[in-house]
Amino acid sequence: MPATIEICLPDALVKALGTDADNLSHQAVEALVAQAYLAGKLTHAQVGEILGLDRWQTDAFLKNAKAFRPNEAEEFASDLAALRRIGK
Repeated sequence: MPATIEICLPDALVKALGTDADNLSHQAVEALVAQAYLAGKLTHAQVGEILGLDRWQTDAFLKNAKAFRPNEAEEFASDLAALRRIGK
């Protein structure tokens, strides 16, 4: 069940974002998802699931959000090595 959280935003932030309340909620979710991914709390698949995106859309979202984890290349290399071991 989704959680409902109420936050107060400064008028200057709302004005700077230049959007309506419904879009602000979506923008907030996207920002939180990107930050959770950067922190290693969400996987790529979880990001896509939460935002209702396919793999390629998730890639584009993370790229646009500049959500690149520093050790991402090592994670992929480790995953590839594990898959190769399984495939033997």
